Amino acid sequence: MQTVALTVDCKAAHHDTCYTREIIDIAEQNLVPVTWLIHVSELDPSANTNLYYREYFHKIPSWHEVGMLVYFENERGYVEDERARGNIIRIAKDVLKSHRIKPTSFRAGNFALLPSDLKYLEDIGIVVDSSSVAGSQIKMFVDWEGGPVDPYHPSYEDVRQKGASKVLIVPITAANGQVAYLDKGFEPVREVLEACADQEVLCVAMRDFVNCPDALRECITYLREKGAHFSTLTQVASEHYERHGQ
Repeated sequence: MQTVALTVDCKAAHHDTCYTREIIDIAEQNLVPVTWLIHVSELDPSANTNLYYREYFHKIPSWHEVGMLVYFENERGYVEDERARGNIIRIAKDVLKSHRIKPTSFRAGNFALLPSDLKYLEDIGIVVDSSSVAGSQIKMFVDWEGGPVDPYHPSYEDVRQKGASKVLIVPITAANGQVAYLDKGFEPVREVLEACADQEVLCVAMRDFVNCPDALRECITYLREKGAHFSTLTQVASEHYERHGQ
């Protein structure tokens, strides 16, 4: 039985559309949990957190999960300095904490997780990351080519290598150069899922400002017919520990 984590990149405060209400409804109708990753950056620390606090946190069922989507950026652009990145991670934690959220799941904006970020994630209590797009053709600030496609604990020297970090990386499912984002409908994602039929864990992503509800319905139906088990990212980490002892 495959385990599936459904994740949402929550950035609607920066866009004119938001499909969060529809995603919540579909999840409730199908009794599937979702991991909501709230966008935070030094450039804009709280817009999306405030939006979700006002409009959606009280509507998201308690059996879902709220984590954080951190963009390493400021008014000068992309941030590479280790300490500055660590400060952005702490800002993200504090912003969510001010809204009574203690996140344990994380995704780096633009999939730009660096080895130096791991200790800061551990320090604030993050147990699971979903920044890897190994298997895709995406090469922005970090090249994930050659990285594991199954969940693993990364090295402090190279996030594409297995190592001793306490953080578990759950890659967004990808194959044949394509990544399982529902932005362009379900058919491209179906091809990825079929190519990854032997993987123990799948992670399917979507964005709250993209019209993906129909694709989400199709995806859930497809995976249910395959006998899949749905979990949040943190639940995936817990189940991984129970199976593998780490």
